[in-house]
Amino acid sequence: MRTTSLIYKLLRLPVTWMTKVKAIADAHDAVPSAPDHVVYVMRGPSATDLVVARKSALELGLPDPTEPLYLNGKYYDRVLYIEDPKHRLGQTPQEAFAELMQLHQVHQSYNVHMHPLALFWGREPGREHNEGRTMTADIEVPGKFKKFWLVLFSGRNILARVSRPVSLRTMADSHASEHELAHKLTRVARTHFARLRYAVAGPKLLGREAMIQDLLETPAIRAAIAEEARAKKIPESQAVKRARSYLHEVAADYREGLVRFADHFFTWLWTKIYNGITVKNGETIRKLALDGHEIVYVPCHRSHMDYLLLSFVIYKEGLVPPHIAAGVNLNFFPVGNIFRRGGAFFLRRSFRGNKLYSTVFREYLTRLFQKGYAVEYFMEGGRSRTGRLLQPKTGMLAMTLQSQLRGVTRPITFVPVYLGYEHVMEVSTYHGELKGASKEKESVFQVFGILRKLRNFGHGFVTFGEPLRLSEYLDNAQPNWRDSVTHGAEEPAKPRWLTPMVNDLADILMRRINDGAALNSINLTGLVLLSAERNTLTREELLNQIQCYLTLQREVPFSKDIQVPEWSIETIWEHLQKMNKFEVSDNGSGSLVSLNQTQAITLTYYRNNILHMFIVPALLARYARKGREFTAPEAADFISKLYPMLEAELFLNRHSKDIDLWVAALCEEFVRQEWLTQEGETFSLVKRSKLGYVQLTLLANAAEETLVRYAIVLELLQQSSALSRSELEQHSEKIGALIGARHGIDAPEFYDKKVFATLVSVLKAEKYIDITDDGMYTSDERTNTLSDELDILLGSQVQQTIRESVQRILAAN
Repeated sequence: MRTTSLIYKLLRLPVTWMTKVKAIADAHDAVPSAPDHVVYVMRGPSATDLVVARKSALELGLPDPTEPLYLNGKYYDRVLYIEDPKHRLGQTPQEAFAELMQLHQVHQSYNVHMHPLALFWGREPGREHNEGRTMTADIEVPGKFKKFWLVLFSGRNILARVSRPVSLRTMADSHASEHELAHKLTRVARTHFARLRYAVAGPKLLGREAMIQDLLETPAIRAAIAEEARAKKIPESQAVKRARSYLHEVAADYREGLVRFADHFFTWLWTKIYNGITVKNGETIRKLALDGHEIVYVPCHRSHMDYLLLSFVIYKEGLVPPHIAAGVNLNFFPVGNIFRRGGAFFLRRSFRGNKLYSTVFREYLTRLFQKGYAVEYFMEGGRSRTGRLLQPKTGMLAMTLQSQLRGVTRPITFVPVYLGYEHVMEVSTYHGELKGASKEKESVFQVFGILRKLRNFGHGFVTFGEPLRLSEYLDNAQPNWRDSVTHGAEEPAKPRWLTPMVNDLADILMRRINDGAALNSINLTGLVLLSAERNTLTREELLNQIQCYLTLQREVPFSKDIQVPEWSIETIWEHLQKMNKFEVSDNGSGSLVSLNQTQAITLTYYRNNILHMFIVPALLARYARKGREFTAPEAADFISKLYPMLEAELFLNRHSKDIDLWVAALCEEFVRQEWLTQEGETFSLVKRSKLGYVQLTLLANAAEETLVRYAIVLELLQQSSALSRSELEQHSEKIGALIGARHGIDAPEFYDKKVFATLVSVLKAEKYIDITDDGMYTSDERTNTLSDELDILLGSQVQQTIRESVQRILAAN
């Protein structure tokens, strides 16, 4: 065993003072044979690295790397190195590993854990073709002179990654010799550090102009250029110039220096405007990157803040930020250049009628995958103005599948991402657009306007959902898909199965995004108050209902990935008051919490972020309020009839065959919360005098707008002899607007024509609509039965309004 060197002792204080390290440890459940039975493996011996490693290990609660490991009456080095060409430590890496392995083979009770510990002094990936050199790149084990400059220029930007441990007990039990195991450990450690560096810094960068020139020489773009010249009757040189201009419009120009500056800036900014950012499943993306996956992030799209927040979180997870597909509307001075250097590449809203542009963009995207860059795009195509997930636009997804058919070597894996906020700065603008105001064009003046709105944004939430490996999906959904793969540079023919696979894949990913939804004080308040009469409750009623909803999601969670805050009710109330989303008045006996019209519309947006989590419990509550006894299977049977519509509209990820178990679990929880009583297998509503009756009613009211929409379409089908699809959708939208005005429903999505279009599509698919020979839509007996069942759940006043509105619209047409 060696003691710490004199140079280490001399450097310890100045290096500790001059450096700042972000330490990340991978989560694991393994336990060593004793708390200090831990060793580290690092790349090469360096006193400076050892100072930083000690700092990181102590921060993470791990043993001090400079303190020896005591085993069997002998001291061993706590840190082992895989790169020590000059044998400065007196033994080769293999000899150091073999010594520990031999000890484990003799003593069966020992289980030392070996943690790979990597330090990154900056995250500059370097350049291909020797395009410039950098003194801050950590590609090789640097010498003393280079390490001196690294401390000076990158010492405040160090990343320490402590990986999952290797159990030496498990290795020793494999019955190989200690020397074979030592060589294997050394080889695996080298590979691990190489992969880790790739995950942290990304692939070496090819200069933007060099990439553009390379792409112009690909067979697909050359063929598209020739066709453009022939079709437009222009010289080929002009078509080449056009293709080059498209590539300049599209291509990113990633600069690690800008990303490093943005990290410092946004670290400061987030602490000013957010109370905190909660990240769930960060270890998922770290593992995927380490395992060599080509990650495609597919987040929901709520705000322009999404680009910044997600890249910031990924960078803080110790990974290289992705290249982000951004709308060309954001490519304005000076923001466009900043985004481009942060990894954004730009695309037009539509490729229709421009085959050259389409080919150029597809080839650029494929090149990103081939080079190993992580990519991010928003399947919704634009920001949600209602707070719900929008129906996906599948163009980028189709191009990703086509890239897979080009023989991309790294496994393409989609990572759905849920982004949740307690304050979205564009919400007021969204309301104006939904009421007919034109969308404000993005400009530098709009940026200044946004900056003036910076305030307390509350809490932010990021959930990395269940990954989907593309090749595994295709193996299950289309087993012969590899027959369509081309390994050359030519563009593969579009297989017939591509479009249905893309649509199915998009639906799966949207559901997995919703699986990661996060409850927070604002969306829960919106869900409660918007279900209350005149949007008013006492402080105690509001907080009790929020507590009930939190308990409901803890006991019967919507999915395994949801985020449920552990805040106390007192903390929630203090936070709500600071967010200023409602009015509080004193009626003499306590505080009343209420919403004015503007606040109600605003909170509708946040409620819609989580409505999918509560729609089935709300329907069960609605069913229970019919007043008669029922069994869980009876309630499940009714909910199953509506589930296909709910599933398509709200992207629910439970399979229809699981409804029985889900409803049974909810019934048990309703009993526990004293909303229902149970006798044998029969459930009943509690008495009206009970608090549980009021709480169940509030939950039931959360489903009313959804049920009214369904009732509108079904009533139209019942009362009309026949309607075309466009007539059915247009009439539904008009009736929705009438009912909304009459009953004070201000939710923008209540009469959204896209929501009605989705509903009509599902009713058609589920055979609730008969189609005549001339394509007209009519009802059948099943339609009438479902309509009657919905009427029972709706109040008589709403039923009457729906019938009168339907008669008026049909009479006028």
